[in-house]
Amino acid sequence: MQKDSTISLRIDRELKNDVDKILKSLGIPMTTAITMYFNQIKMRNGIPFTPVISNMPKPYEDYTEDEIALMCDKAIEEHTNGTTISSQDVEAKLRKKFNNAL
Repeated sequence: MQKDSTISLRIDRELKNDVDKILKSLGIPMTTAITMYFNQIKMRNGIPFTPVISNMPKPYEDYTEDEIALMCDKAIEEHTNGTTISSQDVEAKLRKKFNNAL
């Protein structure tokens, strides 16, 4: 297949550098990785992965005072209602799950 088309794009420098390090460790040039991505889009007739929004919690410093107050109120309510478990119970469950490897 003749390579006769050029793509020019702007991307976050840190993201590019992070991805470049990963690709280099795999021995894959950036151009090859992008070509692989395009081939997968063509073969699947769509994006080759399911786009999702991460469930990762945001960093503490990104929470507003109101959000922190709501979380504290919820924690107090759970404690009052007895819907929490002790750290000892958590440890016991982990020890059981991981065969006392802790």
